[in-house]
Amino acid sequence: MIMKLPLLKVGLLTCLATGLFYEEAFAESEWTSKCEAYGEVKPNENPSVQQVNCLLTNAAVAAEIPPEVVKAVATQENGGWRQFTNNGEAVISSDGGIGLMQITNQPGYDQEQLKNDIYYNIDAGIKTLNSMYARTSTDLPKIKDAGRQVIENWYFPVMAYNGIKPVNSPISKLTGLENKNAYQEKVFAHIEKHSFLNGTKLTKFPFSSTDFQYNPSDNKNIEFLKKEYTLTGQTHESAYLFKAGDKVAVTTENVNLRPQPGTAQKGITLSKNTTLIVTGQFVFDQNANSQNQFVWYPVKTADQKNTGYISSAYLIKASETTTTDISFTDVDKTDRFYDDIYSISEKGIISGFPDGTFRPEEKVTRAQAAIMISRALKLSLDSTVTPFKDVTPSVSGAEHIAAAYKQGIITGFPGGEFRPKLPVNRGDMAIILSKAFKLQGTTDKTFSDVTKSMKSYDSIQRIIAAKITFGYDDNTFKPNNGITRGEFSALLNRALQYNAQ
Repeated sequence: MIMKLPLLKVGLLTCLATGLFYEEAFAESEWTSKCEAYGEVKPNENPSVQQVNCLLTNAAVAAEIPPEVVKAVATQENGGWRQFTNNGEAVISSDGGIGLMQITNQPGYDQEQLKNDIYYNIDAGIKTLNSMYARTSTDLPKIKDAGRQVIENWYFPVMAYNGIKPVNSPISKLTGLENKNAYQEKVFAHIEKHSFLNGTKLTKFPFSSTDFQYNPSDNKNIEFLKKEYTLTGQTHESAYLFKAGDKVAVTTENVNLRPQPGTAQKGITLSKNTTLIVTGQFVFDQNANSQNQFVWYPVKTADQKNTGYISSAYLIKASETTTTDISFTDVDKTDRFYDDIYSISEKGIISGFPDGTFRPEEKVTRAQAAIMISRALKLSLDSTVTPFKDVTPSVSGAEHIAAAYKQGIITGFPGGEFRPKLPVNRGDMAIILSKAFKLQGTTDKTFSDVTKSMKSYDSIQRIIAAKITFGYDDNTFKPNNGITRGEFSALLNRALQYNAQ
């Protein structure tokens, strides 16, 4: 649902300041005529899925909002994209949300028209989203140097569409963990599911509990203490911006170039990074009842030997590099470290195995840890020479070990060995991360199995202070336990996020 009336003050002021009261702006809208090929919308009847897709897409494009965002909001608000019930009555939620976009408590709109006119309802939702985006210049955070076309930059406007209440805090203030039940997180999950079909993950924000001020026990608005973020991962521009003549690239393997805009016929198969040239405006699925939320672009291959249609979900600008086809057979969304594994994998810091697995429970060795730290910090690899007698230039990862040693991140053993195949334990990892990211903090947190006499004591204190890890529920840290690939992914990803703040 859209937030309650008191939270709409900024958005309504934006509309007033620009003269965009609904009656004036809606009358001038051109997007309502873009879907006439589907026929007129019949009173008290829901249009087909693809007609709604067409309406939502063109309304978003006209307002310069990524259609991926608008369609995901509509999906979260109204999973079936319905304006009317089977009895022909307007869909109204238990808290008064009206129609497709679930417009709630907005007296500036004609309440009956919100119920009976799907065009009016969509436009109201669009204008509300726009007013929320305008708040990134005042009280809502934004991404540094990102524009309206960047999907991730709509994270906080989407949050505000529903309400900047504690229930929608990006992380729990009590635990510091991600709040996956937040409205905007659910909306972004819809984008990943319906607008990307190749495992693409939207880039996460490096949130900290100190970014927000609120009392979890009351319902007052969140105060945002940090107004600008720098994201370390690749952000994603809307796939609806391509025009005739643009060069695009296929983001994954075995993508079908279809003879018609739909999935009924397969056509020829394209490989990852195949360059294509857009030949016209995107179109919608020829099957009016198709549940697909993406669109189809007419394209031709660079050699002009083949033409057809390709889903927008598999396209990116040809000049951009993408790793969004990454997929592991043994890592699914229920896994604890799913987001972290895919985040650092997409950055090229860690990779899977030839059989398609990631092996999250496999232990990390000292050589592997050095390699991944080196990649994460983008250290200069100008030498394979190390002082370790068991790391010759021919040893796999020697250049990374040399780089990490040069920076003082890793050391060897008294006998002059590095022992590259020795598993890294949690205490070692604390030392490595503390040195790599130059952590300086401290904490009052203590663990029953960590004493001040331990070599890793100070480093454990620092990574706890930085909220890179929290220890175990039984008040232990388990410093001598080996660290798995999944755990390493989580700790390294959190360290990168901390470093970006």
